[in-house]
Amino acid sequence: MTDVAIEPSITEDELLARFITSSGWVRHDQTIRPDAFIPPPDLDLSVTRHTGLTADELWRIGEDVARTRKLYGSADVFVWAVQRHGLRVEAQPLQENLKHASITGWPSNKPAQKNLAQKLAAAAHYVPKPPSVQ
Repeated sequence: MTDVAIEPSITEDELLARFITSSGWVRHDQTIRPDAFIPPPDLDLSVTRHTGLTADELWRIGEDVARTRKLYGSADVFVWAVQRHGLRVEAQPLQENLKHASITGWPSNKPAQKNLAQKLAAAAHYVPKPPSVQ
């Protein structure tokens, strides 16, 4: 049994935020570099679901995710854009982020991961952190 609340099922029209904590993940023309979507060794790429959050709540979660790193913004991508490349989005609520999810189903080889990361980056939209967010 878990203390974390059950979140509704993820739908393909939901928007996901991949928080940007490296200036190198965003090009000068405000497009996203594939590095923002390269999965970690456990192959669970952390994202946050927009659904049910106000903009302020989303950015507060982003600041928590960034912790000691600088939060530059988010790379927002729709669930359908993830699924069309054979990846899955699984809700994985955490005590500190009930809207947490992971992009899963990554291949184990690095070139295939890079290829998928390029496709996700191309589908993503950069949203800079608002100045009002501390």
